[in-house]
Amino acid sequence: MKTRFQALKARTTGLTLIEILVGLSVLGIILAVAIPSMADLLEKRRVTAAAEEVAGIITYAKAETVVNNSQLFVRFDPHSSMSCAMVVTSGSSNSCRCYRPADDLCPNTSSRSLRLFQLPKSHVSFKAFATQWAAGANYIRFSREQMELDTQGFEVDVMGLSKGYTLRVKVNTVGRVSICAPKAARNPAAGVPFAQMTGYPIC
Repeated sequence: MKTRFQALKARTTGLTLIEILVGLSVLGIILAVAIPSMADLLEKRRVTAAAEEVAGIITYAKAETVVNNSQLFVRFDPHSSMSCAMVVTSGSSNSCRCYRPADDLCPNTSSRSLRLFQLPKSHVSFKAFATQWAAGANYIRFSREQMELDTQGFEVDVMGLSKGYTLRVKVNTVGRVSICAPKAARNPAAGVPFAQMTGYPIC
């Protein structure tokens, strides 16, 4: 009698193959719904972090010129596999480039980098634009007595490479930095995916 009861208990406490398959099916459905949402969330966070870093670098350069009474440049040199920005103590006439190795940013020059941000183009990229560059492209100059920037209409687009979520870092004529969400892609003909970010003012 005791042996029969133990066998019956063993059969009733285990999971059948059908129950396991049903559980796996439900789990698969949940994952299929959750994974795209997680991918969206990760890209949004990466774009936000990169945009805030770019804005922070520009703000830092402006503040340092006031503190040290020096002239500083923020470089955004284009590169095929990397987006980069750096604050450097000289302009475009030297060999400083933000995409170089961190220990060799300014070879054969007395210029030095004060801050550097390098981002491989794997998930997020950013690119600088201007309606009118100063003496050379891809940089803006800050100095203590500067009333307005030489580079006009300066903007940096930060883009997610999967879903296309985009934020724009804008610098006005007096050097004030802001972050906004563009309503459309800068170049729709390029066929790059675009998605508008929420929680930011519209550009």
